[in-house]
Amino acid sequence: EVNVISEAIYRSLDLTQWEPCPFWLHMADTHFVRPLSLIQKLDFVLGSHTLTISAMVLRLDAPGAYPMLLGRPWLRNVNTSSTT
Repeated sequence: EVNVISEAIYRSLDLTQWEPCPFWLHMADTHFVRPLSLIQKLDFVLGSHTLTISAMVLRLDAPGAYPMLLGRPWLRNVNTSSTT
């Protein structure tokens, strides 16, 4: 239940406001990863909306890895809901 950005995107944005991440993430493939950093207030534009999120910075070495993964915190922030 986190938002994730890749280390490459983090470096390209030249971000200066970050903090050490005090915990490990349990990934879907069952291994644990320690985020490189935690960014509390990251502004980005999605369509015509400017949003602010918190995100974990991960080293994503896999070919074709997504540069950003928006999770449940983002869904709550934009007030989405699912109907079945």
